[in-house]
Amino acid sequence: MKLLINEWRKYLKNTRSVIIIPLILLLTLIIYFSTMHFVVTHTSHSISKNDSNQVFLISIAICYSFINFISIIYSSNILSSEISKGTIKFILTRPYQRYKILLAKIAAITILMPVFLIISVIVSLLLHILTIHQMPEISIILKYTGIHSIFILAITIFFTAFALMLSSVFNSSALVTGSCIVYYFFADNLWEIINFFYLHLPEDGWIYKLNPLNVNSYLIKLMADAVEKPVQSEFFITLAANIVYALIFFLVATLIFRRRDISLSN
Repeated sequence: MKLLINEWRKYLKNTRSVIIIPLILLLTLIIYFSTMHFVVTHTSHSISKNDSNQVFLISIAICYSFINFISIIYSSNILSSEISKGTIKFILTRPYQRYKILLAKIAAITILMPVFLIISVIVSLLLHILTIHQMPEISIILKYTGIHSIFILAITIFFTAFALMLSSVFNSSALVTGSCIVYYFFADNLWEIINFFYLHLPEDGWIYKLNPLNVNSYLIKLMADAVEKPVQSEFFITLAANIVYALIFFLVATLIFRRRDISLSN
């Protein structure tokens, strides 16, 4: 618990992250809802409940995309920056097992991101009421927020574990951050190329869908379907596969980090 609290203190002491990142998201939401207000005031027919729900869905998607990217940036820096600066030496001199240090880092950011999303949803609702003058349906609010929160949890755990694995090997924070960003945006395209030229696996097969290069992309597709339709069992299977990969990354990171010499953090 002390390790977890210390990790949260690091985020709170980083004034740049605490102030600038929420301000950027707030500005994005204000621009979006200002545009919606302009559209509403220049529309001849009244806004229906379905229209209001769609406006709220897009606002949640904006928050989700923004927080998703921020979680990747945070994840890729939680250990690599400490190694590159040498501050990891002071943590390792404390009587904590190294796997607990890594676990605290994953727990801190995993809890932080959904809380960030919930705060963003509250802000979105306030802006929604002020501009659209309608409240989205409660069931829609809970459904959209719940689905996006689950995915943010999954993506945060996955990329935090992936970043920890890379950080346990490389000292460069820029390299770890760049690798995570490339993995997030281009891993599924790389998997398509590999499969097209070499493997020729059927795209509707589980091996193709749940490959670690494709599992996040497929989970995004299932999440988009779950917004409009009831959640299918395939969604939970893919979510479980995502978490299994995160556990594998974490185990590899722990094994390497436990054997790493403290002097390497210079």
